[in-house]
Amino acid sequence: MPSPSEPVRPDPAGPDRSRGDRSRVWDSVLPIALFIGLERLWGLAAGVTGATLWSLKIVVGRRRRGEEIGRYLPILVAYLVVRAVIGIVTDSDAVYFGIGIGTKAAIGAALIGTAVVGRPFLARYAHLVVPFDQTTRDHPRYRQVMGHVTIGLGCYQFLTSAWDIWLFNQTSASGYVLIRFLVGWPAGTLASMVAFFWADRALRRVPGFPGILDLLVPPEDADEEGLNEENDA
Repeated sequence: MPSPSEPVRPDPAGPDRSRGDRSRVWDSVLPIALFIGLERLWGLAAGVTGATLWSLKIVVGRRRRGEEIGRYLPILVAYLVVRAVIGIVTDSDAVYFGIGIGTKAAIGAALIGTAVVGRPFLARYAHLVVPFDQTTRDHPRYRQVMGHVTIGLGCYQFLTSAWDIWLFNQTSASGYVLIRFLVGWPAGTLASMVAFFWADRALRRVPGFPGILDLLVPPEDADEEGLNEENDA
């Protein structure tokens, strides 16, 4: 905490980080709101078109901000467009949402498959999210832990696919989209937290591993927090 004689210098990353968090919230909510509003006013084709166009805007925007989409960008764009076209042409919410459910289940099978063949998906790509050092990534325990988490992620895709099928048969298209979001967001957050804390504990057997939370906090932020605590004391 700065002394009264020192000017208060705002953290340059603070406002950007806050804007980024708000942007992600809108990115999650707006496609759903667009689908529900347009679908109720003008039908399935309007809802699909609005939600797809906004989703494409999100994908391209994240790419421009330098987020890790990379080589998957063309695949994701093509998927969104093809799914939308099929949904509009068939004018069938069962077909449109069925493609999404089937894709999710296929991703779950693929994730489990990577672990079964000894090349777990997260062992190769988790460092893009959490900056694990090369020593940790080379340790056999790391591959084992990431294999378990990859299988868990694949099973989660299967479970949510089954939930989606049940929910779709119980309500309208708009109801399905809304309820899936309201249930899926907290469920996904809880599952992520469980995986996070389990992996953090399991990786403690790797010599020199500091903990996932320590890896996610930049050293300069940790130093600044320490100085603030000393000044407050």
